[in-house]
Amino acid sequence: AREFSVLEYLVRRAGEVVTKREILGGVWDDDFDGDPNIVEVYIRHLRRKVDEPFAVHTIETVRGAGYRLAAGT
Repeated sequence: AREFSVLEYLVRRAGEVVTKREILGGVWDDDFDGDPNIVEVYIRHLRRKVDEPFAVHTIETVRGAGYRLAAGT
């Protein structure tokens, strides 16, 4: 369910760069006190399911800024 929520968040902001903090705020509870790198784990899982089987790169890493779902996907 959490993977789907992360993907949904990216889809709603397709084409925009979103930070880990934005993803955490949009998907996890406000009282989340864990490691923000959990976002990286979920992004990796999504890439394995959404990108790799189709040899595409729809979930992009924008170095130093965050992640972006390629517009038009």
